[in-house]
Amino acid sequence: MNTFAWNITLKINNKIPSDFWYDYIESLSIDWWKNLFIFWETEFKTSEELLDFFKQNLWEIKNYDISISTEDKIDLLPYDYEEWIYEVVSFQWEQIDFNEIKTRFEEHDAIFSIREAEKSEKFWNRVIKVDFVY
Repeated sequence: MNTFAWNITLKINNKIPSDFWYDYIESLSIDWWKNLFIFWETEFKTSEELLDFFKQNLWEIKNYDISISTEDKIDLLPYDYEEWIYEVVSFQWEQIDFNEIKTRFEEHDAIFSIREAEKSEKFWNRVIKVDFVY
């Protein structure tokens, strides 16, 4: 089983199906698109397979950022939150180190995941994201 975490922006007029089995945190953007932070285990092996599944079965997707354990370093930390408020912090640098960021933040109570993301398109730096859930 693989783990994944991602941010996804999709059309607001689509409802999340009642049988949706992935955990997620939902927010509404100011331009009437829906933003989700989705996480769970999956049998999909690549981010492309996972993205295709969501595109075919659920929504029109505007933007996304997927981290999946078969392609990226990802660590989902135990969670038990009453309120689900989501924030993300990105660290970018050519020599950024996943384990260094993980060590720095893994003891913080509100950290949900620490994950590698695609390289920055603007600067071509490596990107490590830390997802906070309060």
